[in-house]
Amino acid sequence: MLGFLGGALVILLVLHVSADVVMRNVFGKPLVGTIEIVSIIYMIGICFLPLALADERDAHISVEVLTELMPRRVVHILLIVGTVLGIVVMGALCWRTWAEAMTQMRKGSVMITSGKEPMLTWPSYYILPVGFGLSFMVLIYKLLCLLTNREFGPDADDLPAGMELVVKESADHV
Repeated sequence: MLGFLGGALVILLVLHVSADVVMRNVFGKPLVGTIEIVSIIYMIGICFLPLALADERDAHISVEVLTELMPRRVVHILLIVGTVLGIVVMGALCWRTWAEAMTQMRKGSVMITSGKEPMLTWPSYYILPVGFGLSFMVLIYKLLCLLTNREFGPDADDLPAGMELVVKESADHV
């Protein structure tokens, strides 16, 4: 769901910026706060909401030069260690960004824009702990799967329509 929301934010960003360009160049009246909304809401949401989806699909960047030469058991242990490290990092980031979001909410944090009214910014601070928290939960599930030797992540049937061909072509080129 948050991966879909991240995609929707990309579409909203494009529409918002396009509307701002048209309003500025055709009517001479740009939309107030476009830069602020793009940087505070859209970009943060696009980057951090789909983190759990990337974890669930093992879609983060990885380099497997040395692990291809290692025994399967060693690679399994390295996956467990890496997942535990990810849990610690995501948990710490979730906790810290939640505390910051609460602080900003209590202060009623706003940003002065090029318009007349200040724009509330504290709600956008909650995007980070949501992204990190869901990533934390996915990594805990991944660790449990690794420890119990169960499958983790989507199999070919769970891929979005058309992705089976992309995955097959990628595997054929390896």
